[in-house]
Parts: sequence; structure tokens; C-alpha cells
Amino acid sequence: MQFLGINNNTKLSDLIQSIGRTSTASLLSANGLSWTPNVGSAFEAKCESIVDSAPEVTPQRKSALLNGVTTDSDIFETVALLGEAGWKILSELGALPGSLRVPDAVKLPDSVNVLGNGQHVATNIYNKVMNSITTAPHQVDPSVFNEYSTLNINTREYNVQTGSGDPFIAFKIPWGDLTIYSSIADDSMDFPVYPDELQDGVKANYTTMPDLLYQYEPWQLYQSSGPRELSLTFHMHRDMWTGDHRDGKCNQLIRFCEANCYPEYNGSAVNIATVTIYVKGETLISGVMTSATPEWGGPIGLDGFYLECTLKISITEVSEQPLNYSTVRGKGLIG
Repeated sequence: MQFLGINNNTKLSDLIQSIGRTSTASLLSANGLSWTPNVGSAFEAKCESIVDSAPEVTPQRKSALLNGVTTDSDIFETVALLGEAGWKILSELGALPGSLRVPDAVKLPDSVNVLGNGQHVATNIYNKVMNSITTAPHQVDPSVFNEYSTLNINTREYNVQTGSGDPFIAFKIPWGDLTIYSSIADDSMDFPVYPDELQDGVKANYTTMPDLLYQYEPWQLYQSSGPRELSLTFHMHRDMWTGDHRDGKCNQLIRFCEANCYPEYNGSAVNIATVTIYVKGETLISGVMTSATPEWGGPIGLDGFYLECTLKISITEVSEQPLNYSTVRGKGLIG
């Protein structure tokens, strides 16, 4: 059994691109959804309708639902920690809040982030959860699982006082604060961290007059200014995106940066990408990517590769406006 995470902004085109048209059709049918462009908002509206109209789920029904997901420990944990609204959605629709049920006949690509790890629930955890569900107050203490959880944030509840639940609510990952855009892809990706180091610099180029008699210092003749060059160093961990380093998100960001160091050939035309770095929506620099260097280290993850990455990128500015003394002096802090 598997569940595919979506959100309110998920489009039909997003699903088709990630899992294919045939699998998308099966997925929508299994979850009672029509072939609609705004799949995410349609699913959310369906869930809200169920929450408003469906009766409370009894402890006996909860036990039965849990018994149906014992072959996947991550799904079992997610279901055990659902709130009452989540129980209604699972009982009536067979889906989870923020996640579509994947039919058994549908095989998703390994790159897709899903719940369903194929690992059976440990007997001691199963017994504790079932005992909690069947006895008042019919709630499961998250400490029963007593381990770091990699579950998606929109399927979990979090207790700030005990620190239990999804760990990513406990600290801020600056999604949307730092973005890189590529003109070739006409697409952008977010960094999960601010750069540890940022080196920005401009320069002026001068030449000297030929030697003149009786001159103590040579005359400086202006040639040009720039180009401005910016180097950024990002220290990241592959678990920062969803809590599961097997989701491929870190690799997607690195490949996106590396790809912008290459042109796109269209017949005899050679198209070069212009990249733009945005900070809080403000343009930090726009230009050409001259290097993208990932350095790996840290422990080895479940997929057999390093978990820690330091990504260094360098951009040479292609200014969007003519630069002179006045325009540069009048720039803000960012840019």
C-alpha cells in the first residue's frame, strides 16, 4: 500500500509529469476525483466535505483501519497519529489528509515521494497502539514510536510542548525566501537554507598612459567596470525537504544548478541560460552560471549515499540596466 502526497496547489499537469497519464487516471479514479486541472484544490474540497458531514469514527473502526496498514510502518504511524478529521477522511475515502491512495496496480517511479515503506510494524509498537485506541481516551501518544519520524508534515499533528510529531515544525526552513530561476527551463527551485557564505564583488579595469617625462605617477585611463561576480555556498542535508532523504529533492536542486552551466542546442542555435537569484522576492543577481560544485560528506543514508552536501555556485552578472556611478550607489541592500 502507498499514499502519494499532494497539496492545495497540485495541478493535473504536475501529476502527469511525475507519474504519467495512465497512472494519474487510475489515481484519480481510486480517490473519487474527476479529471480536473486543479487536482489539489478539488481533493481538499472533497476532504472538507467529508469532515463536515461524516460521523465520528468509532474505536472499533479505527482498530480495523489500523489492522489494514500493518505491512507499512510509516503508514501505520501516520494513521495512528491522525486527528479526528483525518480518521473521517481515511474511513470514508480511503485516503489521508494531503495524500492520495495509490491503487495496488499502479507502480510509481522511485523518484516520487510516497508513504509506504514495505516494513512491517514491530509487535511491541502494534500492541501499544492498539491498546491506546481501544481504551479511553482512545488516543495514541506519539512517544510510543520513540524514534525520529520521516512522515510528511501535512499528515501529522505536532505537540509543541512535548516536541513529538513532525520535527520540521520545531524550526524554520526558509522555503520561498531564496529562489533560483532559469530562463531556459522557465522554472525555479527553492533552497532549503540561506548560504553559509556569500562573496560579492565588482572591479574596475584601468590601463596606464605610456611613460611621460617628468611624471611621478602614471596616468590611469579607464577601460571598463565589472563584471560583477557572486559566489554562494549552501550547506544542506538531504533530509531537509521532506524528512526522507530518499525523496530525490536535493538531487533535483543540484542537477538544476549544474544544468544551467550548459547550453541548450536548437539546430544551429546555442541558447544560454540566464539565471536569477531572488531573496525574499528581490533580485540578488541575474547573469550566467559559471560553476556549480557539490561537495559530499557526512554519514551514509539508507540509499547508500552521503547525506550532507555543500553546494557552491558562482554567477557572473549580466546587468538588466545600464550601470554607472549613480545607479550602483542608489541600489538597495539586496542586489
